[in-house]
Amino acid sequence: MYHKDMDTHIGLLTHIKVFKEKPYAITGMLIWENDICINCVIRNKPFAKYVLSLPMHQYEIEVKGNYNSRGQFDVKHMRIVNIDSYIALIGTPE
Repeated sequence: MYHKDMDTHIGLLTHIKVFKEKPYAITGMLIWENDICINCVIRNKPFAKYVLSLPMHQYEIEVKGNYNSRGQFDVKHMRIVNIDSYIALIGTPE
């Protein structure tokens, strides 16, 4: 269930970067919502592993979460908007 105080963004996944793997994973991704770049940070290991399996510039992702003190969007929930045969094969992160 989503917390009602969370922000939501839907955008095209364009870049992924692993910042840190241990002791806990931190992965970053950029999504473009219209002409605005949303700098996202993922601390959830299953979400991070999932995003790392996705090709760039192909999937629209909906993210829910809040902005941290560094201005990064801290992803708490995510889903693929444009599900295709590849996503049907690997599943969804929900």
